[in-house]
Amino acid sequence: MINPVQTHIPLADGTDRYVIIEPALHKDAQGKLHPTGLFKIYKDAFGDETHLFTEPAESEAQADDLPDDRNPDYLGKINLSATEWKYEGSLLSYYEQVALVEFISNYRSPEEQQKQQALQDDFPENANPPEDLPLNPGSLS
Repeated sequence: MINPVQTHIPLADGTDRYVIIEPALHKDAQGKLHPTGLFKIYKDAFGDETHLFTEPAESEAQADDLPDDRNPDYLGKINLSATEWKYEGSLLSYYEQVALVEFISNYRSPEEQQKQQALQDDFPENANPPEDLPLNPGSLS
């Protein structure tokens, strides 16, 4: 995940909590952005006519006027690695934390979804291999 994402997570009472997931990024020597595994979580209000900026920032300067600890919409952060995750904050229940970790782990950008769909369109899962292909990979018999 490179761009912030708006989504919702289910609450124990059956309602939804609307959130923005903002990935922390690292810029390499070539100027390409890479995810760090840290994701800040903010409250969101769907239907409020706001849109996330997904274009690169025009300025490299820090633009945070309101630190997270003073931001009333800040819900905490999730640090996600290949083998574990950790939530830092006190406003999200364990149930909400797990839902966010699952969302982040399974997230595919619209571009990634289009590429996957194109691959599926080129070779549908229900297609049968030609009769003369070996049944066992690496086998010639």
